[in-house]
Amino acid sequence: MTRKARGHISLAKRLGCCKAPGANVDVPRTRRKLTERAMRLGVIADIHGNLPALEAVLDRLRDHSVDGIVNLGDCASGPLWPMETVALLRATTMLHVRGNHDRALGAISPERLGASDRFAWERLEPAHREWLSTLPQELFAGAARCFHAAPGDDEAYLMEGVFGGRLLPEARATIDPRLAGIPDPLLLCGHSHLPRLLRLATGTLVVNPGSVGCQAYRDDTLPAHVSESGSPHARFAVVTIDAAITVEHHAIAYDWGAASAKALQNGRDDWAQALSTGTARR
Repeated sequence: MTRKARGHISLAKRLGCCKAPGANVDVPRTRRKLTERAMRLGVIADIHGNLPALEAVLDRLRDHSVDGIVNLGDCASGPLWPMETVALLRATTMLHVRGNHDRALGAISPERLGASDRFAWERLEPAHREWLSTLPQELFAGAARCFHAAPGDDEAYLMEGVFGGRLLPEARATIDPRLAGIPDPLLLCGHSHLPRLLRLATGTLVVNPGSVGCQAYRDDTLPAHVSESGSPHARFAVVTIDAAITVEHHAIAYDWGAASAKALQNGRDDWAQALSTGTARR
């Protein structure tokens, strides 16, 4: 969003935002129940430096007249437009949490980073890397508890598991124990790049908006697996928080051909395939 006149601080106050416990963040105030008035929240995640996808999503969110936007992390890592993407994010009033790749970009040098993180590290200014790596691990936006992957762990899959080399949805009976004792009515997460909505046995809703800018990937961390959305569309969600919570998942077209060409130009044919098809190389 580009409501710059209101400023980041006023947006945070308007959403009832506060940071949750984690590295370099503040202690939260009392968790809120459902808001006293309806609030529409745009939810994005896993941009991975895909500037045209981000621009398309922000344009569409303007049409939805949201009260604010929460970015669930992994902003810049990838062989695309890391610097331009971070510059755009910092110019908006949206709220941000830190993803595992954002954390990795706080490294002193890129020598031990993977190819996608290293590409971003080498093209970002030190101030950009510091901004990414010091974002809060969690925050609250109204009734929503926002984090990248799972509470207290920015690398754990929350609603998925690896089955036969593919990242697939887990059953609710498996997910309920992972979130035992968490009282919040709405949890917003990313990381898996797979859009999903799940209602827990407690009534808590868990929402993953899917990925703005990386629709498939291969992870060789054991057990090796692929995550595939199945199409190249940019994903986001709009959550309306009222007496009840309504969730809208969106998949929109953008110039994924340009993004795929950029990945090829930078020597990443795996990314080029993922961006143009939503599928990953096995």
